[in-house]
Amino acid sequence: MDFNRTEEEQIQALKQWWVENGKSLIGGVIIGLGAVFVIAQAEAASGIYTDMIVEVRQGKNDKSREFADKLLNDYSSTTYATFAAFVLAKQDVEANQLDSAVGHLQWILDNTDQDELKHLARLRMARILLDDNKPEQALSLLNVIDPGQFKASYEELKGDIFIQQGKIEDAQIAYQQALANSHNPANDDSFLQMKLDDIGRQHPQ
Repeated sequence: MDFNRTEEEQIQALKQWWVENGKSLIGGVIIGLGAVFVIAQAEAASGIYTDMIVEVRQGKNDKSREFADKLLNDYSSTTYATFAAFVLAKQDVEANQLDSAVGHLQWILDNTDQDELKHLARLRMARILLDDNKPEQALSLLNVIDPGQFKASYEELKGDIFIQQGKIEDAQIAYQQALANSHNPANDDSFLQMKLDDIGRQHPQ
């Protein structure tokens, strides 16, 4: 800076610099603080999730649910909260509290932005609805635009729904679509093929 400038000129120069650079400086500080906050949130949530899993493995469902509820209430933006909701849904199914299980899976659909986890939640919810004799609701849930890599799972579950509804031809088509879209070599399609074979035996054309 020119040392011949008057104090007033220096002040004006500082003001102009602030106008030109102040916003980006503040933005950088905010972003930096935000990143620190996110990391701290994730670390805290990770610890609570670990405590929850320990209680689950020891069969202490009441205590594990306390940790899970804390994740959902205080750390809802973390993936650990989504995992906790899956655990709660599983415990609810085991306790035959199907409405509560559906509610926790709906929480996942409403709060996560990860498509894979949404698909898993949607499939589990549809299965619960089917088991609860609500096939129409289950089928409606599966009518998504793009199931992506989960298409085989969607089609198989649709087939199961159609079987319960007595729509044999629709079930057969769905199972065939499931087989056609099962591209993962690790998948065991023998049970799916068995479903198709059963249709052929019970409903010969």
